[in-house]
Amino acid sequence: MGINQLIYAWTAIFPIAVLLYYFFRKKYVKKSVSSTLFWQEAMKETKASPYLQHLQRNALFYLQMLAMLLLVLALLQPYWKTKAIAGEQIVFIVDTSATMNVSSNNSTSLFEQHREKMLELVEQLSGKPLTLITTGNEPTVLLRQEMNTEQMIKEINKLEISYEAENMSKSLDFAQSFFQNKATSVYIFTDELERQSLPLQHEKVSWNVEALTTDITNASIKRFGATKTANGISTLVQLENQSDKEFVTELTISNEEKKLISEVVKLPPKETITLSFEELVTSSYLKANIDTRDSYLLDNENIVFMQDQLSNVFIDSSIHSLVRTAFQSLDINVSSVPPEQIGLLKEEGIIVTNQFGIEVENQKPTLYIGRNDASPKEVNGIVQTTESPLFAFADLSDIYVSSVYPPIDGYTTIATVGEDPFIQTSPTGNIIILADIQMTDWPLSPTFPLFMWSVKEHLSAGSDYLGTFTPNERKPLSLGATEEWEIYTMDDEYEYAIENGGKFVAPSEPGLYVLRSNDIVQNLSVILPQEEKVIDKGTSYKVTGQQVNAADDHQAHSFVPYILILLVLLFVIEWEVQRRRGFTS
Repeated sequence: MGINQLIYAWTAIFPIAVLLYYFFRKKYVKKSVSSTLFWQEAMKETKASPYLQHLQRNALFYLQMLAMLLLVLALLQPYWKTKAIAGEQIVFIVDTSATMNVSSNNSTSLFEQHREKMLELVEQLSGKPLTLITTGNEPTVLLRQEMNTEQMIKEINKLEISYEAENMSKSLDFAQSFFQNKATSVYIFTDELERQSLPLQHEKVSWNVEALTTDITNASIKRFGATKTANGISTLVQLENQSDKEFVTELTISNEEKKLISEVVKLPPKETITLSFEELVTSSYLKANIDTRDSYLLDNENIVFMQDQLSNVFIDSSIHSLVRTAFQSLDINVSSVPPEQIGLLKEEGIIVTNQFGIEVENQKPTLYIGRNDASPKEVNGIVQTTESPLFAFADLSDIYVSSVYPPIDGYTTIATVGEDPFIQTSPTGNIIILADIQMTDWPLSPTFPLFMWSVKEHLSAGSDYLGTFTPNERKPLSLGATEEWEIYTMDDEYEYAIENGGKFVAPSEPGLYVLRSNDIVQNLSVILPQEEKVIDKGTSYKVTGQQVNAADDHQAHSFVPYILILLVLLFVIEWEVQRRRGFTS
């Protein structure tokens, strides 16, 4: 506690003067009057407390003295101090990754514990601005230099786990743009962060790390894979025990209908074991689960779809090398195959060739570039396209085409040069470009690799499986010309809608989902990133910048508002006493 205006201590002479006046006031002599008129009242007075009698006779005096003392106290401006956060501004960096869902001893999650800590710190801001940043693939600013405490509390209470990988280094780089050479206190709410990961070059910044400091137990399904064989499905499960004690758990593998495998497994401390199971019944997807009540439940389940997208591209070596370069830029497996071996390929993948006659022998999805069974003719005109997902990200209006091959009867034309067909699709979904790459300047355009990406998406989408995604993964998808798609869980619960495939964002929580549009249905799965399956105990610590005062800052809270309330109450009581009894002798 303290006093701001000690100079006003001289005003204490006023209550002292009133007190002196009370002692030197005129006094009256008591006289006995022989009368029985007030006998009953006199008897009551003899039974009353002498202290209460004195208080009743001098109530107005005590009230006036107390009011004057409170006035003097208000002039002195007393206050009490509470601990406050140092710095000119405050920055919160909140880890919203899946591992924040960890809990120890079945208590509240680490995320909820951090939320409570944030709310406590908000009360210590002392009017300083707060910037709130959440981690993820793209760090997000929820509050920017916010001064309104109610808004701070509202945003903190709205925080949710996003299940994305934390990408803390990206969030730290992003947060540095808010320092602006000001004294800043940064609070990082995460599970574990090493000191060497902090950008300590800022001399006016103090770092406060709030981490997971309690011991936890965790067993996880590290990897789960399944492959179709001649005798059914072969699976491989890798289980990891991250704890210091042995786990005994039940591993189950089930499909969309029933449980296929149930086995009790012992997991030695700090070890990883691998299990394999053969000849499982054919299923659209498989789900592995371990039944254990550890500190982190999200990594106790894993899902794999059996209808995966094609990830290999086999290119006829006679095709121009720029085509191979375009596919390689898509980060997929690309192999060059001699022309005579194209029709003999046994591996699953997309074929890129100009040998139009191999369609009879080869049932794999194929992109034809040019034709080896016909001669081209010169053309002149602008390339025009129809509404097709192949052109969702590739505008061909600016490319030049000198010659084209004859079109294929029964194929659908989706692009023309003038009035001549340029690109066609077959009834089975194959694509043919009726020109050699050398006949166009297309490879010089940035739309060329974008078109090849759309081709890959189109040809590998023969099944009803859209793919495997990480939480909130943003990915452009060629889903067709349908304007709106809706995402549902496997229990048919509506999640949200997306306008088109180009704005696709995967759901945040891991699990199985269905993407629907009219009669079109595609499945997708959301799984945890591998780094979100590892839980590490951390340490909470503070690192103070060289130009930051390491001493604790404090906030002063004035008693004056409360004193004024008491004064108003005293004035009301004094008025009531004076109204009822007047001044006592």
